Amino acid sequence: MALMGLLLAGCHPQRAYLHAPSVTTYATHDPGGVTILSNGRWLEPAGRHYPVEHGPYGLAMSRDGRDLFVASEGAGQIIRGWQGKNPGIQVVRPPLLRKKDGDKSEPSNAGGADFSPDGKQLYWSSGESGAVYVYETASRRKLAEISLNTRTAGRNFEDSYAVDVKTRPPLSPSRQ
Repeated sequence: MALMGLLLAGCHPQRAYLHAPSVTTYATHDPGGVTILSNGRWLEPAGRHYPVEHGPYGLAMSRDGRDLFVASEGAGQIIRGWQGKNPGIQVVRPPLLRKKDGDKSEPSNAGGADFSPDGKQLYWSSGESGAVYVYETASRRKLAEISLNTRTAGRNFEDSYAVDVKTRPPLSPSRQ
């Protein structure tokens, strides 16, 4: 019986060993090829890639699909014509947030952003300062700052934190 068990065990195909694609190599970053993550997974870019500012955490696309906005730690970038051969990358700097306790000022921004329906303005959440910044996309000039710390419906709102923002098309005359 024991001999029969050994013979049958030898006839079974070997079981598959499931593992990450990269078992014997170290993590590497290769922007032009295959990047190997620390867990052994592979990242191979499809299409083209563009360098962005440090710590990207938000992405918005204009309604016509021509422009992108990447919100990053302390900066943003408008990428014009990102599907073409030579996209233009323009940096947008948010205002510095003055700390109440006297600490060093730092840029105030968050990941939420959206383009106006016509793509001429960019609305960008400010994070800790509790506002939404409005930028002209062509010049990257700040046009306005809309504070969420205000009095509304008889209630005072203070210490707001603006995380996300979304615009909508204007209402038709019949719905105004």
